[in-house]
Amino acid sequence: MAVHGQQNGFLQRLEFVRVDDCGDVRPPFPAKLLRALKNLKSVEIEDCKSLEEVFELGEPYEGSSEEKELPLPSSLTWLQLYQLPELKCIWKGPTSHVSFQSLAYLYLNSLDKLTFIFTPSLVQSLPQLESLHINKCGELKHIIREEDGEREIIPEPPCFPKLKTISIKECGKLEYVFPVSVSPSLLNLEEMQIFEAHNLKQIFYSGEGDALTRDAIIKFPKLRRLSLSNCSFFATKNFAAQLPSLQILEIDGHKELGNLFAQLQVRPLYFSNNFFPF
Repeated sequence: MAVHGQQNGFLQRLEFVRVDDCGDVRPPFPAKLLRALKNLKSVEIEDCKSLEEVFELGEPYEGSSEEKELPLPSSLTWLQLYQLPELKCIWKGPTSHVSFQSLAYLYLNSLDKLTFIFTPSLVQSLPQLESLHINKCGELKHIIREEDGEREIIPEPPCFPKLKTISIKECGKLEYVFPVSVSPSLLNLEEMQIFEAHNLKQIFYSGEGDALTRDAIIKFPKLRRLSLSNCSFFATKNFAAQLPSLQILEIDGHKELGNLFAQLQVRPLYFSNNFFPF
């Protein structure tokens, strides 16, 4: 899509985009359009049956020197995707030059073909993310894709310093949530809710080359609510979790509670054998 003149000025002022109940729709945000949306703050896309990608990011070094330096789309704070049965990826193309530095709220619901959410390089540009909600993504296997696909060395571990809420529901193929290298950054995490993820093995896993592979304590100083379903281990066996602020602990479908409680250094204030949505 070419963007020129008055149209370009209009797009620079645009803050909110909602796309709902569209049939044969192409990716709504190609790279050239994203460059014009300098003040875009909120995107909601629902009930688009044929949509396969949302953001087409383009190549990192195309066009003018101004385009090379432009972080895309750094103003976005809210992204909600709902009932997109053909969606295969949220961001298509190289992500190493992209910045979602203002994104605070990410809500994903009923994305039947989505297998991953973030690339390792994209995770480096999410310093403001506060809420991550994932529901009914039946093919989702990874929150962070293990291989970036861009043949680029990622110097720093993934980091979510502002993350307060993680909610994952009805994601039957999800095996792990985060690499354990993410855990030192989760100092502001207040709620973690994971249920009906029947293939879940661990919340935190040790990835290849992970520096945090020795015996260690994972500290979550602000976590006050932990709800888990069908997960034998919170992290790899040589880790324990320190949860000094925990007020509510809800557990369901655990066959080896001894393993789980050995890792959770808490006194349970609430225990549920019959887990229910809340």
